[in-house]
Amino acid sequence: MASAVMSSARAAITSRPVAPKRGAKPLRAVRSVHPTVTVAAAADEVTVKQHDLGDCKVRLEVAVPVSVQNEAYQACLEGFAEKCQIPGFNYKKGGGRKKGDAKLPPASVIVNFVGAKEFASACVEEVLQVSIPVAMETVAATALQDSERIETAFDDLKKAFSGGDCAPIGDLTYSIGVEVVPTIKWTGDYRKLKVTVQSPGDDVTDALEAESIFNAAVRNLGTMRVVADRGLEVGDQVVMDLSAINKATGEEIEGIKQEKFNLDTGAARLNLPGLVDGIVGMKTGETREVPITMPNDWPQAFIRGVEATFTITLRELFQNDVPEATDEIASKIFPDAMTIDDAKAKILESQKATTAAMLEQATNEALVDALAAICDAPLPASIVEETGRQMYSQKMLEMQVGSGLSMEVVNQLASPEMVEKFLETDRKEIELIVRRTIACEELFRLENIQVSEEEFKAEVVAAKEEFERYGTEYDVQRLVEQAGEAIEARKSMEWLRAHAEVTVLPPAGTA
Repeated sequence: MASAVMSSARAAITSRPVAPKRGAKPLRAVRSVHPTVTVAAAADEVTVKQHDLGDCKVRLEVAVPVSVQNEAYQACLEGFAEKCQIPGFNYKKGGGRKKGDAKLPPASVIVNFVGAKEFASACVEEVLQVSIPVAMETVAATALQDSERIETAFDDLKKAFSGGDCAPIGDLTYSIGVEVVPTIKWTGDYRKLKVTVQSPGDDVTDALEAESIFNAAVRNLGTMRVVADRGLEVGDQVVMDLSAINKATGEEIEGIKQEKFNLDTGAARLNLPGLVDGIVGMKTGETREVPITMPNDWPQAFIRGVEATFTITLRELFQNDVPEATDEIASKIFPDAMTIDDAKAKILESQKATTAAMLEQATNEALVDALAAICDAPLPASIVEETGRQMYSQKMLEMQVGSGLSMEVVNQLASPEMVEKFLETDRKEIELIVRRTIACEELFRLENIQVSEEEFKAEVVAAKEEFERYGTEYDVQRLVEQAGEAIEARKSMEWLRAHAEVTVLPPAGTA
Protein backbone atom coordinates (compact mmCIF):
# COMPACT_ATOMS: atom_id res chain seq x y z
CA MET A 1 0.00 0.00 0.00
CA ALA A 2 1.27 3.47 -0.77
CA SER A 3 2.49 6.03 1.75
CA ALA A 4 -0.92 7.27 2.91
CA VAL A 5 -1.74 3.77 4.08
CA MET A 6 1.62 2.16 4.74
CA SER A 7 3.35 4.02 7.51
CA SER A 8 7.12 4.27 7.58
CA ALA A 9 7.03 1.90 10.53
CA ARG A 10 5.27 -0.80 8.56
CA ALA A 11 7.57 -0.15 5.61
CA ALA A 12 10.55 -0.62 7.91
CA ILE A 13 9.27 -4.02 8.88
CA THR A 14 8.34 -5.18 5.40
CA SER A 15 10.36 -2.92 3.09
CA ARG A 16 7.49 -3.17 0.65
CA PRO A 17 3.84 -2.14 0.20
CA VAL A 18 1.14 -4.61 1.13
CA ALA A 19 -0.61 -6.29 -1.77
CA PRO A 20 -4.23 -5.17 -2.18
CA LYS A 21 -5.84 -8.55 -2.81
CA ARG A 22 -3.61 -11.35 -1.61
CA GLY A 23 -1.78 -10.47 1.57
CA ALA A 24 0.33 -12.62 3.82
CA LYS A 25 -1.54 -14.27 6.63
CA PRO A 26 -1.33 -12.39 9.92
CA LEU A 27 1.15 -13.98 12.30
CA ARG A 28 -1.22 -13.66 15.22
CA ALA A 29 -3.50 -16.56 16.00
CA VAL A 30 -6.91 -16.33 14.40
CA ARG A 31 -9.76 -18.73 14.92
CA SER A 32 -10.50 -20.45 11.63
CA VAL A 33 -14.01 -19.93 10.29
CA HIS A 34 -15.91 -22.78 8.68
CA PRO A 35 -19.33 -22.97 7.01
CA THR A 36 -22.42 -23.64 9.07
CA VAL A 37 -23.00 -27.39 9.07
CA THR A 38 -26.23 -29.29 8.83
CA VAL A 39 -25.26 -32.07 11.22
CA ALA A 40 -24.59 -31.32 14.88
CA ALA A 41 -21.87 -33.33 16.61
CA ALA A 42 -20.86 -33.23 20.23
CA ALA A 43 -17.19 -32.55 20.81
CA ASP A 44 -16.78 -35.78 22.78
CA GLU A 45 -17.94 -37.82 19.77
CA VAL A 46 -15.05 -36.67 17.60
CA THR A 47 -11.63 -37.38 19.12
CA VAL A 48 -8.51 -35.38 18.29
CA LYS A 49 -4.88 -36.17 19.03
CA GLN A 50 -2.31 -33.42 18.62
CA HIS A 51 1.30 -34.02 17.52
CA ASP A 52 3.93 -31.27 17.61
CA LEU A 53 6.10 -31.57 14.48
CA GLY A 54 8.34 -28.59 15.26
CA ASP A 55 8.99 -25.57 13.01
CA CYS A 56 5.57 -24.14 13.89
CA LYS A 57 3.78 -27.23 12.54
CA VAL A 58 1.19 -29.38 14.28
CA ARG A 59 -0.61 -32.48 13.06
CA LEU A 60 -4.11 -33.25 14.29
CA GLU A 61 -5.23 -36.89 14.09
CA VAL A 62 -9.02 -36.85 13.90
CA ALA A 63 -11.21 -39.89 14.52
CA VAL A 64 -14.89 -39.71 13.57
CA PRO A 65 -17.06 -42.52 15.00
CA VAL A 66 -19.67 -44.38 12.99
CA SER A 67 -22.44 -42.60 14.88
CA VAL A 68 -21.42 -39.24 13.45
CA GLN A 69 -20.94 -40.78 10.01
CA ASN A 70 -24.44 -42.23 10.16
CA GLU A 71 -25.86 -38.79 10.86
CA ALA A 72 -23.94 -37.41 7.87
CA TYR A 73 -25.11 -40.35 5.76
CA GLN A 74 -28.74 -39.73 6.72
CA ALA A 75 -28.41 -36.01 6.01
CA CYS A 76 -27.08 -36.78 2.51
CA LEU A 77 -29.92 -39.22 1.84
CA GLU A 78 -32.50 -36.61 2.81
CA GLY A 79 -30.70 -33.81 0.99
CA PHE A 80 -30.40 -35.66 -2.32
CA ALA A 81 -33.94 -37.04 -2.05
CA GLU A 82 -35.32 -33.52 -1.71
CA LYS A 83 -33.13 -31.86 -4.35
CA CYS A 84 -33.21 -34.61 -6.98
CA GLN A 85 -36.43 -35.34 -8.80
CA ILE A 86 -36.36 -39.10 -8.47
CA PRO A 87 -39.14 -40.65 -10.58
CA GLY A 88 -41.93 -41.96 -8.41
CA PHE A 89 -40.96 -39.97 -5.35
CA ASN A 90 -41.63 -36.42 -4.13
CA TYR A 91 -39.80 -36.29 -0.83
CA LYS A 92 -39.93 -33.13 1.31
CA LYS A 93 -38.13 -32.75 4.63
CA GLY A 94 -40.70 -32.40 7.38
CA GLY A 95 -43.44 -33.60 5.06
CA GLY A 96 -45.36 -31.80 2.36
CA ARG A 97 -48.90 -31.04 1.35
CA LYS A 98 -49.40 -34.33 -0.39
CA LYS A 99 -49.63 -37.65 1.35
CA GLY A 100 -46.38 -39.54 1.03
CA ASP A 101 -44.18 -36.45 0.74
CA ALA A 102 -42.53 -37.34 4.05
CA LYS A 103 -41.59 -40.82 2.92
CA LEU A 104 -37.87 -41.11 2.19
CA PRO A 105 -36.99 -43.22 -0.86
CA PRO A 106 -34.91 -46.33 -0.15
CA ALA A 107 -31.18 -45.69 0.19
CA SER A 108 -30.45 -47.95 -2.78
CA VAL A 109 -32.73 -45.85 -5.00
CA ILE A 110 -31.11 -42.56 -3.94
CA VAL A 111 -27.53 -43.84 -4.28
CA ASN A 112 -28.18 -45.42 -7.68
CA PHE A 113 -29.85 -42.23 -8.92
CA VAL A 114 -27.06 -39.93 -7.68
CA GLY A 115 -24.15 -42.28 -8.32
CA ALA A 116 -22.08 -44.06 -5.69
CA LYS A 117 -18.95 -41.91 -6.16
CA GLU A 118 -20.81 -38.60 -5.88
CA PHE A 119 -22.86 -39.79 -2.92
CA ALA A 120 -19.78 -41.03 -1.02
CA SER A 121 -18.02 -37.73 -1.73
CA ALA A 122 -20.98 -35.80 -0.33
CA CYS A 123 -20.93 -37.94 2.82
CA VAL A 124 -17.21 -37.25 3.34
CA GLU A 125 -17.72 -33.50 2.88
CA GLU A 126 -20.56 -33.60 5.41
CA VAL A 127 -18.34 -35.40 7.92
CA LEU A 128 -15.53 -32.88 7.39
CA GLN A 129 -17.90 -29.97 7.97
CA VAL A 130 -18.81 -31.51 11.29
CA SER A 131 -15.37 -32.62 12.48
CA ILE A 132 -12.94 -29.94 11.28
CA PRO A 133 -14.32 -27.22 13.60
CA VAL A 134 -14.07 -29.67 16.51
CA ALA A 135 -10.47 -30.48 15.61
CA MET A 136 -9.47 -26.85 15.09
CA GLU A 137 -10.93 -25.90 18.44
CA THR A 138 -7.98 -27.70 20.05
CA VAL A 139 -5.54 -25.22 18.47
CA ALA A 140 -7.83 -22.19 18.26
CA ALA A 141 -5.53 -20.12 20.47
CA THR A 142 -2.40 -20.68 18.36
CA ALA A 143 -3.39 -21.66 14.80
CA LEU A 144 -2.43 -19.30 11.99
CA GLN A 145 -5.35 -18.13 9.93
CA ASP A 146 -6.22 -20.38 6.95
CA SER A 147 -3.16 -22.57 7.54
CA GLU A 148 -5.04 -25.85 8.05
CA ARG A 149 -4.65 -28.45 5.31
CA ILE A 150 -6.19 -31.94 5.17
CA GLU A 151 -3.27 -34.31 4.65
CA THR A 152 -5.27 -37.49 4.03
CA ALA A 153 -6.22 -38.17 0.42
CA PHE A 154 -9.90 -37.62 -0.32
CA ASP A 155 -10.19 -41.01 -2.04
CA ASP A 156 -8.96 -42.66 1.17
CA LEU A 157 -11.68 -40.85 3.13
CA LYS A 158 -14.32 -42.11 0.71
CA LYS A 159 -13.39 -45.70 1.59
CA ALA A 160 -15.14 -45.18 4.94
CA PHE A 161 -18.42 -45.12 2.99
CA SER A 162 -17.88 -48.33 1.04
CA GLY A 163 -20.58 -50.46 2.66
CA GLY A 164 -23.86 -51.43 1.06
CA ASP A 165 -25.52 -48.38 -0.51
CA CYS A 166 -22.40 -46.38 0.53
CA ALA A 167 -23.12 -46.88 4.23
CA PRO A 168 -20.23 -46.28 6.69
CA ILE A 169 -18.21 -49.37 7.62
CA GLY A 170 -16.19 -48.13 10.59
CA ASP A 171 -14.50 -45.19 12.23
CA LEU A 172 -13.14 -42.59 9.80
CA THR A 173 -9.71 -41.18 10.59
CA TYR A 174 -7.77 -38.42 8.89
CA SER A 175 -5.05 -35.91 9.66
CA ILE A 176 -4.92 -32.11 9.44
CA GLY A 177 -1.68 -30.15 9.14
CA VAL A 178 -1.76 -26.77 10.89
CA GLU A 179 0.75 -23.99 11.32
CA VAL A 180 0.81 -22.28 14.69
CA VAL A 181 2.14 -19.06 16.13
CA PRO A 182 5.84 -19.48 16.91
CA THR A 183 7.10 -19.64 20.46
CA ILE A 184 9.36 -16.64 20.99
CA LYS A 185 12.44 -16.39 23.19
CA TRP A 186 14.22 -13.07 23.69
CA THR A 187 18.01 -13.32 23.74
CA GLY A 188 18.41 -9.70 24.82
CA ASP A 189 16.50 -6.83 26.43
CA TYR A 190 14.32 -5.16 23.80
CA ARG A 191 13.78 -2.25 26.21
CA LYS A 192 17.45 -1.21 25.92
CA LEU A 193 18.24 -1.30 22.21
CA LYS A 194 21.13 0.76 20.81
CA VAL A 195 21.47 1.43 17.08
CA THR A 196 23.70 3.52 14.82
CA VAL A 197 22.50 4.83 11.44
CA GLN A 198 24.15 6.87 8.72
CA SER A 199 22.30 9.92 7.51
CA PRO A 200 21.33 9.67 3.81
CA GLY A 201 22.20 13.34 3.27
CA ASP A 202 22.90 16.77 4.64
CA ASP A 203 22.63 20.36 3.43
CA VAL A 204 25.41 19.87 0.89
CA THR A 205 24.10 16.64 -0.64
CA ASP A 206 20.53 17.98 -0.61
CA ALA A 207 21.65 21.03 -2.58
CA LEU A 208 23.44 18.84 -5.18
CA GLU A 209 20.45 16.53 -5.54
CA ALA A 210 18.05 19.47 -5.82
CA GLU A 211 20.19 20.93 -8.60
CA SER A 212 20.12 17.60 -10.44
CA ILE A 213 16.32 17.42 -10.11
CA PHE A 214 16.01 20.99 -11.37
CA ASN A 215 18.17 20.29 -14.43
CA ALA A 216 16.19 17.14 -15.25
CA ALA A 217 12.91 19.09 -15.01
CA VAL A 218 14.22 21.72 -17.41
CA ARG A 219 15.37 19.03 -19.85
CA ASN A 220 11.89 17.50 -19.81
CA LEU A 221 10.63 20.77 -21.30
CA GLY A 222 13.01 20.54 -24.25
CA THR A 223 12.13 20.07 -27.91
CA MET A 224 13.22 16.84 -29.58
CA ARG A 225 14.90 17.00 -32.99
CA VAL A 226 15.84 13.92 -35.02
CA VAL A 227 19.60 13.47 -35.42
CA ALA A 228 20.79 11.91 -38.69
CA ASP A 229 24.23 13.39 -39.33
CA ARG A 230 26.24 12.35 -36.27
CA GLY A 231 26.63 9.80 -33.52
CA LEU A 232 25.16 9.91 -30.05
CA GLU A 233 26.41 12.55 -27.64
CA VAL A 234 25.76 12.77 -23.92
CA GLY A 235 22.60 14.83 -23.59
CA ASP A 236 20.78 13.13 -26.47
CA GLN A 237 17.57 11.14 -26.13
CA VAL A 238 17.66 7.63 -27.60
CA VAL A 239 15.30 4.78 -28.36
CA MET A 240 17.07 1.43 -28.38
CA ASP A 241 16.72 -2.34 -28.13
CA LEU A 242 18.88 -4.10 -25.58
CA SER A 243 19.59 -7.56 -24.25
CA ALA A 244 22.35 -9.10 -22.16
CA ILE A 245 24.18 -12.37 -21.70
CA ASN A 246 26.19 -13.69 -18.78
CA LYS A 247 29.84 -13.71 -19.87
CA ALA A 248 30.61 -16.72 -17.73
CA THR A 249 27.80 -18.95 -19.00
CA GLY A 250 26.87 -17.41 -22.34
CA GLU A 251 23.21 -17.55 -21.32
CA GLU A 252 20.77 -14.68 -21.72
CA ILE A 253 20.10 -12.76 -18.49
CA GLU A 254 16.39 -12.90 -17.84
CA GLY A 255 14.51 -9.65 -17.38
CA ILE A 256 17.00 -7.43 -19.23
CA LYS A 257 15.77 -7.72 -22.79
CA GLN A 258 13.73 -4.72 -23.91
CA GLU A 259 12.63 -3.20 -27.17
CA LYS A 260 12.21 0.52 -27.84
CA PHE A 261 13.71 1.48 -24.49
CA ASN A 262 13.77 5.29 -24.00
CA LEU A 263 16.81 6.86 -22.36
CA ASP A 264 17.73 10.50 -21.75
CA THR A 265 21.50 10.38 -21.58
CA GLY A 266 21.66 13.88 -20.16
CA ALA A 267 19.49 13.31 -17.11
CA ALA A 268 18.95 9.58 -16.69
CA ARG A 269 19.64 7.97 -13.35
CA LEU A 270 20.11 4.54 -14.84
CA ASN A 271 21.38 1.92 -12.44
CA LEU A 272 23.75 0.46 -15.03
CA PRO A 273 27.17 2.15 -14.69
CA GLY A 274 28.97 2.26 -18.02
CA LEU A 275 25.94 1.98 -20.28
CA VAL A 276 25.83 5.63 -21.35
CA ASP A 277 29.60 5.80 -21.93
CA GLY A 278 29.37 2.59 -23.92
CA ILE A 279 26.87 3.93 -26.44
CA VAL A 280 28.45 7.34 -27.06
CA GLY A 281 29.11 7.75 -30.79
CA MET A 282 26.51 5.21 -31.93
CA LYS A 283 24.43 6.10 -34.97
CA THR A 284 20.85 5.16 -35.81
CA GLY A 285 20.67 1.51 -36.89
CA GLU A 286 24.04 0.62 -35.38
CA THR A 287 24.47 -2.37 -33.04
CA ARG A 288 27.18 -2.48 -30.40
CA GLU A 289 28.24 -4.78 -27.55
CA VAL A 290 29.00 -3.11 -24.21
CA PRO A 291 30.57 -4.89 -21.20
CA ILE A 292 28.82 -4.04 -17.93
CA THR A 293 29.16 -5.37 -14.40
CA MET A 294 25.70 -5.67 -12.89
CA PRO A 295 25.43 -3.45 -9.78
CA ASN A 296 25.32 -4.98 -6.31
CA ASP A 297 22.01 -3.30 -5.52
CA TRP A 298 20.18 -4.77 -8.53
CA PRO A 299 16.68 -5.95 -7.46
CA GLN A 300 17.32 -9.58 -8.46
CA ALA A 301 20.02 -10.98 -6.21
CA PHE A 302 21.14 -13.72 -8.61
CA ILE A 303 22.16 -11.07 -11.17
CA ARG A 304 24.16 -8.86 -8.80
CA GLY A 305 27.86 -8.69 -9.64
CA VAL A 306 27.46 -10.68 -12.86
CA GLU A 307 29.85 -9.76 -15.70
CA ALA A 308 27.48 -9.14 -18.60
CA THR A 309 27.71 -8.29 -22.28
CA PHE A 310 24.94 -5.96 -23.42
CA THR A 311 23.90 -5.96 -27.07
CA ILE A 312 22.41 -2.59 -28.00
CA THR A 313 20.75 -1.53 -31.23
CA LEU A 314 20.07 2.19 -31.59
CA ARG A 315 16.67 2.68 -33.22
CA GLU A 316 16.17 6.44 -32.97
CA LEU A 317 18.34 9.37 -31.93
CA PHE A 318 17.12 12.80 -30.87
CA GLN A 319 18.81 16.03 -29.87
CA ASN A 320 17.12 17.73 -26.95
CA ASP A 321 16.94 21.50 -27.43
CA VAL A 322 16.64 22.53 -23.79
CA PRO A 323 14.95 25.88 -23.11
CA GLU A 324 16.58 28.61 -21.08
CA ALA A 325 15.57 28.52 -17.43
CA THR A 326 13.46 31.68 -17.11
CA ASP A 327 10.65 32.72 -14.80
CA GLU A 328 8.15 32.05 -17.61
CA ILE A 329 8.64 28.27 -17.26
CA ALA A 330 9.00 28.22 -13.45
CA SER A 331 5.54 26.75 -12.83
CA LYS A 332 6.29 23.95 -15.34
CA ILE A 333 9.41 23.04 -13.41
CA PHE A 334 7.63 22.97 -10.06
CA PRO A 335 3.86 23.45 -9.52
CA ASP A 336 2.87 26.92 -8.27
CA ALA A 337 6.41 28.29 -8.53
CA MET A 338 6.39 31.98 -9.52
CA THR A 339 10.06 32.34 -10.42
CA ILE A 340 13.05 30.14 -11.16
CA ASP A 341 14.46 30.92 -7.72
CA ASP A 342 11.10 29.95 -6.24
CA ALA A 343 11.15 26.66 -8.17
CA LYS A 344 14.68 25.91 -6.97
CA ALA A 345 13.70 26.71 -3.37
CA LYS A 346 10.66 24.44 -3.53
CA ILE A 347 12.70 21.60 -5.03
CA LEU A 348 15.30 21.99 -2.28
CA GLU A 349 12.58 21.99 0.37
CA SER A 350 11.12 18.83 -1.14
CA GLN A 351 14.53 17.20 -1.25
CA LYS A 352 15.17 18.01 2.43
CA ALA A 353 11.82 16.41 3.29
CA THR A 354 12.84 13.35 1.28
CA THR A 355 16.14 13.11 3.15
CA ALA A 356 14.34 13.41 6.49
CA ALA A 357 11.94 10.64 5.48
CA MET A 358 14.85 8.45 4.37
CA LEU A 359 16.60 9.01 7.70
CA GLU A 360 13.43 8.06 9.55
CA GLN A 361 13.12 4.96 7.39
CA ALA A 362 16.76 4.02 7.99
CA THR A 363 16.30 4.49 11.74
CA ASN A 364 13.16 2.37 11.74
CA GLU A 365 14.89 -0.40 9.81
CA ALA A 366 17.87 -0.34 12.18
CA LEU A 367 15.53 -0.60 15.14
CA VAL A 368 13.48 -3.50 13.79
CA ASP A 369 16.68 -5.26 12.69
CA ALA A 370 18.04 -4.92 16.22
CA LEU A 371 14.74 -6.17 17.60
CA ALA A 372 14.67 -9.12 15.19
CA ALA A 373 18.26 -10.01 16.09
CA ILE A 374 17.26 -10.80 19.67
CA CYS A 375 14.01 -12.57 18.69
CA ASP A 376 14.63 -16.32 18.65
CA ALA A 377 11.66 -18.02 17.00
CA PRO A 378 10.96 -20.61 14.28
CA LEU A 379 9.41 -19.15 11.12
CA PRO A 380 6.17 -20.57 9.66
CA ALA A 381 6.92 -21.81 6.13
CA SER A 382 3.70 -20.51 4.58
CA ILE A 383 4.33 -17.02 5.98
CA VAL A 384 7.86 -17.02 4.59
CA GLU A 385 6.66 -18.02 1.12
CA GLU A 386 3.75 -15.59 1.03
CA THR A 387 5.94 -12.74 2.26
CA GLY A 388 8.50 -13.56 -0.42
CA ARG A 389 5.90 -13.46 -3.16
CA GLN A 390 4.72 -10.07 -1.94
CA MET A 391 8.28 -8.75 -1.88
CA TYR A 392 8.90 -9.89 -5.44
CA SER A 393 5.66 -8.33 -6.66
CA GLN A 394 6.67 -5.04 -5.08
CA LYS A 395 10.13 -5.18 -6.68
CA MET A 396 8.50 -5.64 -10.07
CA LEU A 397 6.21 -2.67 -9.42
CA GLU A 398 9.14 -0.49 -8.40
CA MET A 399 11.11 -1.49 -11.50
CA GLN A 400 8.14 -0.76 -13.75
CA VAL A 401 7.52 2.66 -12.21
CA GLY A 402 11.14 3.67 -11.67
CA SER A 403 12.71 2.31 -14.86
CA GLY A 404 9.79 2.55 -17.25
CA LEU A 405 9.79 -1.18 -18.01
CA SER A 406 7.20 -2.38 -20.48
CA MET A 407 4.45 -4.75 -19.36
CA GLU A 408 6.03 -7.41 -21.59
CA VAL A 409 9.24 -7.26 -19.60
CA VAL A 410 7.36 -7.15 -16.29
CA ASN A 411 5.42 -10.26 -17.30
CA GLN A 412 8.71 -12.01 -18.13
CA LEU A 413 10.08 -11.12 -14.72
CA ALA A 414 6.87 -12.26 -13.03
CA SER A 415 7.01 -15.76 -14.51
CA PRO A 416 6.68 -18.65 -12.01
CA GLU A 417 10.30 -19.64 -12.66
CA MET A 418 11.59 -16.15 -11.81
CA VAL A 419 9.47 -15.99 -8.66
CA GLU A 420 10.73 -19.38 -7.48
CA LYS A 421 14.31 -18.32 -8.16
CA PHE A 422 13.77 -15.19 -6.07
CA LEU A 423 12.28 -17.22 -3.20
CA GLU A 424 15.39 -19.39 -3.24
CA THR A 425 18.13 -16.80 -3.69
CA ASP A 426 16.61 -14.14 -1.41
CA ARG A 427 15.40 -16.47 1.32
CA LYS A 428 17.59 -14.89 4.02
CA GLU A 429 16.15 -11.44 3.31
CA ILE A 430 12.61 -12.83 3.26
CA GLU A 431 13.15 -14.59 6.58
CA LEU A 432 14.49 -11.35 8.07
CA ILE A 433 11.27 -9.57 7.06
CA VAL A 434 9.17 -12.30 8.68
CA ARG A 435 11.28 -12.23 11.83
CA ARG A 436 10.86 -8.45 12.01
CA THR A 437 7.11 -8.87 11.86
CA ILE A 438 7.07 -11.57 14.52
CA ALA A 439 9.22 -9.47 16.84
CA CYS A 440 7.11 -6.32 16.44
CA GLU A 441 3.84 -8.17 16.98
CA GLU A 442 5.25 -9.76 20.14
CA LEU A 443 6.46 -6.36 21.36
CA PHE A 444 2.99 -4.92 20.74
CA ARG A 445 1.48 -7.73 22.83
CA LEU A 446 4.00 -7.69 25.68
CA GLU A 447 3.85 -3.93 26.17
CA ASN A 448 0.06 -3.95 25.91
CA ILE A 449 0.14 -1.13 23.36
CA GLN A 450 -3.34 0.20 22.74
CA VAL A 451 -5.02 1.40 19.54
CA SER A 452 -8.05 3.62 19.99
CA GLU A 453 -11.19 3.10 17.95
CA GLU A 454 -10.70 6.53 16.37
CA GLU A 455 -7.14 5.67 15.30
CA PHE A 456 -8.24 2.39 13.78
CA LYS A 457 -11.15 3.97 11.89
CA ALA A 458 -8.87 6.68 10.54
CA GLU A 459 -6.42 4.07 9.27
CA VAL A 460 -9.19 2.11 7.54
CA VAL A 461 -10.60 5.25 5.91
CA ALA A 462 -7.14 6.28 4.71
CA ALA A 463 -6.57 2.83 3.25
CA LYS A 464 -9.93 2.85 1.48
CA GLU A 465 -9.35 6.32 0.03
CA GLU A 466 -5.90 5.34 -1.19
CA PHE A 467 -7.18 2.37 -3.17
CA GLU A 468 -10.13 4.30 -4.57
CA ARG A 469 -7.94 7.23 -5.60
CA TYR A 470 -5.89 4.94 -7.83
CA GLY A 471 -8.86 2.84 -8.91
CA THR A 472 -7.31 -0.30 -7.44
CA GLU A 473 -9.47 -3.31 -6.65
CA TYR A 474 -9.33 -4.40 -3.03
CA ASP A 475 -10.85 -6.89 -0.65
CA VAL A 476 -12.66 -5.13 2.19
CA GLN A 477 -11.87 -7.74 4.83
CA ARG A 478 -8.20 -7.82 3.90
CA LEU A 479 -8.09 -4.02 3.79
CA VAL A 480 -9.35 -3.87 7.38
CA GLU A 481 -6.78 -6.47 8.43
CA GLN A 482 -3.96 -4.57 6.75
CA ALA A 483 -5.07 -1.31 8.37
CA GLY A 484 -4.85 -3.03 11.75
CA GLU A 485 -1.42 -4.44 10.96
CA ALA A 486 -0.16 -1.05 9.74
CA ILE A 487 -1.27 0.86 12.82
CA GLU A 488 0.09 -1.82 15.16
CA ALA A 489 3.44 -1.63 13.35
CA ARG A 490 3.47 2.15 13.64
CA LYS A 491 2.62 2.01 17.34
CA SER A 492 5.35 -0.56 17.93
CA MET A 493 7.85 1.63 16.10
CA GLU A 494 6.86 4.68 18.13
CA TRP A 495 7.46 2.67 21.29
CA LEU A 496 10.87 1.52 20.04
CA ARG A 497 11.98 5.02 19.09
CA ALA A 498 10.94 6.30 22.52
CA HIS A 499 12.92 3.63 24.38
CA ALA A 500 15.98 3.01 22.17
CA GLU A 501 19.27 4.90 21.95
CA VAL A 502 19.87 6.08 18.35
CA THR A 503 23.18 7.51 17.10
CA VAL A 504 23.12 9.27 13.70
CA LEU A 505 26.38 9.45 11.71
CA PRO A 506 27.04 12.03 8.95
CA PRO A 507 26.54 11.00 5.28
CA ALA A 508 29.10 8.70 3.71
CA GLY A 509 32.17 10.54 2.44
CA THR A 510 31.53 13.69 4.48
CA ALA A 511 33.08 12.74 7.80
